[in-house]
Amino acid sequence: MKHLKNKLMIVLLFIANIGCGQNSSNISSNLKDFEGIWLFIPPDWSNDTTFTSIKVLKNNIRFNIFYWKKSEKVNLDSMLIGFAPQNKEIQRLSDLVEVGTRMYFFTPNPKAPNDSIKYFEEASPSCLAMYNGIAGEEEFSPPEKGKPNYFTFNFNGRENEYHQQIHHLPNLIVQALCRNSTEKIKVEMFLKIKYAMIKVPKTFIFEELSSPSKMYLLKNDPVEVVEEKNGWLKVKYYPEKTGQWIGKTIEGWIKKSDIE
Repeated sequence: MKHLKNKLMIVLLFIANIGCGQNSSNISSNLKDFEGIWLFIPPDWSNDTTFTSIKVLKNNIRFNIFYWKKSEKVNLDSMLIGFAPQNKEIQRLSDLVEVGTRMYFFTPNPKAPNDSIKYFEEASPSCLAMYNGIAGEEEFSPPEKGKPNYFTFNFNGRENEYHQQIHHLPNLIVQALCRNSTEKIKVEMFLKIKYAMIKVPKTFIFEELSSPSKMYLLKNDPVEVVEEKNGWLKVKYYPEKTGQWIGKTIEGWIKKSDIE
């Protein structure tokens, strides 16, 4: 009988530990650390390569960009985010706080008379949100020096959703945005970045307006527009190899007439 009680106690302790691991964490994350551009990394077991998912977190908003590879189109949506305060039930969006573990998501409602959550649809259930993981746990250990930041979402104990920080929007997504001016404007307004795509077979890059270089861009290359002056555009281009940024940025002037 005593042996049975001991076994039962071990089982109960094991269940309690699982529950604590799935539902809570003693280490809080700060919402400002989540600001940036993040690429969803599918789990190792997933063979779904039909889409690319980007999340841009900024000013308590999660801006989602989905790129569908087959159709080469993008879909956008946004959510209002924040952490649940400790020992307080959320009644209004203003109840959400900047630091915590449980993150909530609400769909914007411009017609709402106030910020009571009864006027806002909960876009997804609350989740355990962790920035750069938890020190001391192998699965959630912080990145080593030189590696990108990441965050994880965990919805109701399911497998963690892993997101890696990236420097800019991938070229395929910028190209898709340039083919859809309505969606492009939304992203430009949120990121405060202007995008364009080369429309001529080849355009040479000028280091200065009177100093051409040997570098050039080809048709459909996407660029960020930094500055405009007298019919010229100062642009940034991020070269990629097999869809991955090589870590180099090309910057210079091109003719405004060469972009669309």
